[in-house]
Amino acid sequence: MVWHIFKKDWKLLWTFVLMAALLHWMSVLVYYRRGLFSDDVTLEMLSQYLPILAVFGSMFLIAAIVHLDAIPGVRQDWLIRPVPRPVLLLEKFLFVVVVVEAPIFLGNAAEGLADGFSLQSAVLNALGFVAVILFFLVLPIFAFASVTRNMTEAFIFGCGCTFIMGAFLTLTGWWDFASHHTLLTVTHSGIGWIGEVFRFALVVVAATLILSLQYFRRKTGVARVLVVSFGLLLLFSSYLPWKPAFAIEIHLSPKPGAANAVNVAFDPTVGQYKPPSGLKDANDLSPGSGNENNARVFLFLPLRISGMGNDAVLITDRVDVLLMDRGGRVIYHGAAGELEVAREGPHPREDPRYQQIPVPRQIYDRVRDQLLEVRLDYSLTLFGLDKSFSLRALNGDARTPDWGWCQTKMNDPGTAVMLHCMKPGRAPTCATVFLQNMTSGAQNPARSACLSEYGSIYDRPIPDDMARFGVNLPFRDPAGLAKYPVDGPQLPQSRAIIRMYKPEDHFTRTLLIPNTKLVDWESQ
Repeated sequence: MVWHIFKKDWKLLWTFVLMAALLHWMSVLVYYRRGLFSDDVTLEMLSQYLPILAVFGSMFLIAAIVHLDAIPGVRQDWLIRPVPRPVLLLEKFLFVVVVVEAPIFLGNAAEGLADGFSLQSAVLNALGFVAVILFFLVLPIFAFASVTRNMTEAFIFGCGCTFIMGAFLTLTGWWDFASHHTLLTVTHSGIGWIGEVFRFALVVVAATLILSLQYFRRKTGVARVLVVSFGLLLLFSSYLPWKPAFAIEIHLSPKPGAANAVNVAFDPTVGQYKPPSGLKDANDLSPGSGNENNARVFLFLPLRISGMGNDAVLITDRVDVLLMDRGGRVIYHGAAGELEVAREGPHPREDPRYQQIPVPRQIYDRVRDQLLEVRLDYSLTLFGLDKSFSLRALNGDARTPDWGWCQTKMNDPGTAVMLHCMKPGRAPTCATVFLQNMTSGAQNPARSACLSEYGSIYDRPIPDDMARFGVNLPFRDPAGLAKYPVDGPQLPQSRAIIRMYKPEDHFTRTLLIPNTKLVDWESQ
């Protein structure tokens, strides 16, 4: 009987299925034609809108499949044929998976093969991509459509849910601003995969309960309440507390204890921060330039970071800052700026490090000359050198298992070498890239490309399963103020060196700075 209903649904919806599949295939084709370097304005525009249209097409297709045999109401012929309800549910699920996910899988696998990647890599990453689509799109829309009779009812119910979502995001956005950006935690961070796993689990539980209620008991009212309730839970799951989530990441460190010697200390002997421009422009808003209650003053605390070995990179996943008066009362709690420290080669440079701290002007003006205690709670990750490879600085073309397919070419102004890469799945986590003259050994300052992305879950539902990334490597200053060791005439003898780093240890540190004045740490 499953096959009988399957054929009936196909006869009624085959044109809709083909249109949705064509949207996905056109999106994949556009990204394939763009390649690594694309200046085509038309392709750029299509790459922005086609994936979104394809996703909306799949959403409407899923709803149409469910509505062919709608659950609410008493006018459906499947109630009097009769059709066993487990059979109907199984057929709808199989039909959705086949007609929605199969075209996406085929398109992504074909793109990987067309870009020169192996069959195994293309197929496995395409499977991972459609698995994410199952949790991100198929199950939620399937459950949502089951509580509505038709597209009109689904649209009205969807508008109500969208209003609730908009109100929630507006409220939490205001709350995050009022709490100095301490509310947004796990989701927008390197350990966002923990939140994704939690949300995927919620989706499975929600879909199971809602579909069971609808297809076996036809409790539409209760099911609609569950749709709204689980929707709110999914929204609240974006704000999982940081400390327990990062504790999970610490427990999963590839090399626990590798960062035991790393220490973060306050070093006032370094002196005040001096902006590269020579201008005191640290404040993002000055008096009279807008709402002064929103103005911030940036402080720069000098740090000494020790205990790192060579060929290592240290990044901050999160930095919480607390300003306390002499009685221990918290005056300000906010999020400090990100910090990255790279130690490369046998004789790495020891540049001064400053921790940037944004403080609301209203608070700063009140306590700037008072003796305060500053507390910095660091969540950190130590990276170690993993592998390295190189390709020609001009018109280079190379393939590696870790960075995929990479090419280089000079930019139009003739001031930098553009290195662009793509690979199926997730992008590399951390690397440093620099130009080196292979004859003289001279090299330009390295450009760091390190992100706090540690999970293996591919959490992007659009546009495809291909990660695209790159970096520009300058070799000439148009203003003539800077001179690079490797300049334009040396590029034919030069290569772009890529040094890949992988996470070794996730850990925390706390820095206490007693009896300090904020006014002492403004930029000069």
